[in-house]
Amino acid sequence: MKKSMKRIAIFGTHGAAKTTLVYKLATYYKMNDKNVTVIHETARQSPFPINMDTVYQTTLFVVASQLQKELQAEAQGFEISISDRALSDAFIYINHLKRGNTLTKSLEDFCFEWLCQYHVLIYLEPTKGYTITQDGIRASGEEYQLAIREDFRSQVDKMEKKFDNKLNIIKAESNQIFDENQCVNLIEKINRSINEQARHVHMV
Repeated sequence: MKKSMKRIAIFGTHGAAKTTLVYKLATYYKMNDKNVTVIHETARQSPFPINMDTVYQTTLFVVASQLQKELQAEAQGFEISISDRALSDAFIYINHLKRGNTLTKSLEDFCFEWLCQYHVLIYLEPTKGYTITQDGIRASGEEYQLAIREDFRSQVDKMEKKFDNKLNIIKAESNQIFDENQCVNLIEKINRSINEQARHVHMV
């Protein structure tokens, strides 16, 4: 019987070293002979505006694209998928701007339930004093970054309360990703949390 795919999602605000951890995790699993795939941040491929210009179509596109990629990875038989962002991340930005509507609200409820599909969720925050790298896509305004960080913190609280702390959430900061020893320890912790978990992931 084919084993179910292990889903890992790394989420948090801009400049938290999410993508760096995605690649380091993927390298770790590849070196351990695991069939792993990376699901890149879908907002970067959005034909609709992102960040402070986000519209509801952006949210629908991002969610639909990432969900399709996650399901494709499962159908293709990968042992592990590592997502640069959780499916529910898109709603942070639309809700912050108060541009959501009935369509996005209905989809948000589904995506919140989808959190149970991830075997581990890694929540990253930028370490104090860390300067975001401007790449022409990320929103680099400090005030906006801090506001989004607070929105993510509120979402994590909501996640923990809704699921009664049954979600497998690991919290870390960007400095742990860039310090070689700390990153090794974090990756080992992530791997242990997947292998040792007693919780079963069920389809919605």
